[in-house]
Amino acid sequence: MEKKTVTARRKQLREFLRRREKLIIPGVFDPLSARIVKGLGFQALYLGGWSCGAHLATPEPLLTLTEQIHVASWIVKTVDLPLIQDGDAGFGDVLHTTRAVQEFEHAGVTGIHLEDQVFPKRASYHKGLEHIVPLEEFEEKISYALSARQDPNFIIIGRTDAGRAVEGSYEEVVRRCRALIRLGVDALLPFPWGSPPPDFVRKFRQDVPDDIPVFCLGGLNEFSAQDWWDMGYHMILYALTDALMSARAIQQEYKALKETGKVTLSPADLLTLRLGIQDIIGLSDYYEIEAKTTEKKE
Repeated sequence: MEKKTVTARRKQLREFLRRREKLIIPGVFDPLSARIVKGLGFQALYLGGWSCGAHLATPEPLLTLTEQIHVASWIVKTVDLPLIQDGDAGFGDVLHTTRAVQEFEHAGVTGIHLEDQVFPKRASYHKGLEHIVPLEEFEEKISYALSARQDPNFIIIGRTDAGRAVEGSYEEVVRRCRALIRLGVDALLPFPWGSPPPDFVRKFRQDVPDDIPVFCLGGLNEFSAQDWWDMGYHMILYALTDALMSARAIQQEYKALKETGKVTLSPADLLTLRLGIQDIIGLSDYYEIEAKTTEKKE
């Protein structure tokens, strides 16, 4: 089957947004996890900063634009689903943000979210000690980011961390989201952390008009996908699930190996898993080529 072009992927995501499609978007951190997600029938992918950093054994605030682009480019080449990526705080001021948008677009990413945290980002934001820039500074950055894109179907999502920042509040979340709508972002991400207060989440869809798609984070709170949809949210990003579950599986299996000298799975189960992965990465296609060329029987 012919792979969807980057242009087609971007048009597909824009159409999802136009229709206010209710989607679950799993996080991925490498080509294999992306292939697994596609094979399960999901319609889009997400590459988060936390998972990308964990994958590279680097805290997210220390990730560079180059590292983010590098990981994204592997996924884009391997899987032809729309890929939404964490664009951080644009990796700097207005000028750096402008370049970041262009680089993400050139890499074939379908869309990014840009946030109002201070830059350089601080590691302490992972424990809830967050800082945001003044609204005027954020508006300027988003305005230039929107102007920097060359493909009108490249998606820019406005994210605000005002909900738990030192300088923020729920009221500031609403104020900033209304400002982002006026600037013309394609969608919003108003609560980009694991456990926002439920009353914030419910009230937000009453205070911000339902004329723009809204993303949210799933998997780290009590809400199911249906709960989010019922409250007026549209696309749910499972930003950490990929890295967390992968790390847990590796830890559990190798812990057992260290303690017992044996893996928990039988040789038959391991073979089944191996053959499944070989199928996911398309090894049979290469067998076919070799059968017609280097392994051709005379």
